[in-house]
Amino acid sequence: MSAGRPLADWRDASAYEWLDDCGRPAFAWEWLRRQPAYQVAAEGEGTIAPAFGLRNCPALEADAREACPIWTAAVDPMLLVATAQSCSTRDCNFDLGRVREGRTLTVSAEGEHWLFGAAARPLRLDIVSGSLCGGSVALTVHVARLDAAALVALSRLVALAREGQWRQSHFPAERRAGRWSQVLRVHDALLAGASQRDIADALFGTAGIANWRVNAAPWRRRSQRLVEAARRAAASKPADWFSGAFP
Repeated sequence: MSAGRPLADWRDASAYEWLDDCGRPAFAWEWLRRQPAYQVAAEGEGTIAPAFGLRNCPALEADAREACPIWTAAVDPMLLVATAQSCSTRDCNFDLGRVREGRTLTVSAEGEHWLFGAAARPLRLDIVSGSLCGGSVALTVHVARLDAAALVALSRLVALAREGQWRQSHFPAERRAGRWSQVLRVHDALLAGASQRDIADALFGTAGIANWRVNAAPWRRRSQRLVEAARRAAASKPADWFSGAFP
């Protein structure tokens, strides 16, 4: 499986359009699950390596709307670290029973590693002391650096604690998401054996143009740029998507 395999029908535009409303975490997962090494590991032919930046191994068939990857702090700059203590009713500020978003948990010697939501709308929370599983708790968040990522994550945690769920405004789409979803589609097309002409015909409607190298030169160049972008993206790391280092 050296080249990986496509995970969606690239000729079906609707299989990618939902990504137009997503942010970087969704693309981090979509590209990771297409990496040959991850596909081998997820199918039981290898082991999960620290290089993947995960604490679990979600099924590669699940797209970012359903998959629940628990990223490490080395990947996800919005990961929050907290302690949870038993408390009187007045002092409690978080109750897992009130959370209506999905939740995924792994436990290690370092504590509890929670994901609320899914890959497309995630909030990562590590509990290094105490537990969220015993009812209402007093949650204390320890922020090492008060930067933009921490402020966004804190706003999502506050909404989760107060309302039990998020609003769409908590996860705005990236301005370039439409372009990124198109690049992902082209990547799957290449894995399926499509030529640049096939890609141009499907994406830009050039099928009826004869001598397309001359008569459809702008679409040909656009297809070439998408192919080049797909090859670069295939070599990207999840951390680069989260941090904004790529693309």
